[in-house]
Amino acid sequence: MHEPGEALSQYERAARDAVRGLSVPEADAAYRAELRTAFVAGTFAERATRVVHLRWWERESTRWAGAALAAAAALLAVVTLNRGPEWRLTALHGDGVAVIDGRPVPLAHTEELARWLRPGARVEMPPASDLEMVSDGVAAIQLSPGTAFTLPEPPGRWFWRRVHAEVESGEIRVATGRAFHGATLAIRTHEADLMVTGTTFAVICEPEGTCVCVLEGTVRVGAIGQGMEPVTAGTRRYVFADGRTPERADMRDVERGKLAEFRAARRADLEGGPR
Repeated sequence: MHEPGEALSQYERAARDAVRGLSVPEADAAYRAELRTAFVAGTFAERATRVVHLRWWERESTRWAGAALAAAAALLAVVTLNRGPEWRLTALHGDGVAVIDGRPVPLAHTEELARWLRPGARVEMPPASDLEMVSDGVAAIQLSPGTAFTLPEPPGRWFWRRVHAEVESGEIRVATGRAFHGATLAIRTHEADLMVTGTTFAVICEPEGTCVCVLEGTVRVGAIGQGMEPVTAGTRRYVFADGRTPERADMRDVERGKLAEFRAARRADLEGGPR
């Protein structure tokens, strides 16, 4: 059950739209008139049991309505089964108050914090705290102190495999798992667009621009509205806020160590598959 004003996931929206799209069978006008007459005459109770003989076109309408309802139920089942594993909180360091969709959430209230870490949520971390979350078998994400980040939907199992996230400030580290294969994560910062298809990397937002360091795999990176180029393992690309030509170099040494540590800590979650 969703609370008032709570955003639905793309899967829940699809199920809602399918049900809303069903046609509403029209009541038979003659039968309604009979019921009205019986009610006025006081003989309604005598008509509690009645065998209704539908005309052929009414039987066909009923059959089509039943088929549409069955199709909607099947679609709802497929949409539900397609959902990727939910994000779950796996590590938390420090204290303070996070802000999730404008709502202050003390980090000490871990159950409440975990409840609000849902797809589409905008998370603002306090200055001296970080957290990690995982979608089992799919991806792990680490939010560094002071990060403002919009959490993506976990990719679907068979379709809706392209998902989106946004980093407004701070730094995130991401490692993808075996179930991410074939999916795409699009990330946007103030200056850059990223396209991720399976890797371990960091996105660092600084006043001068966006730095993307890649430990494993490849991430395509480019200034917004311009062409993307592959950033391979062991390298970085810096997209400048002032529009200068992006810079390519070796990845930052500090990120090499932190990304390797992060990947190792979440390896079992990423390789074990959905729970």
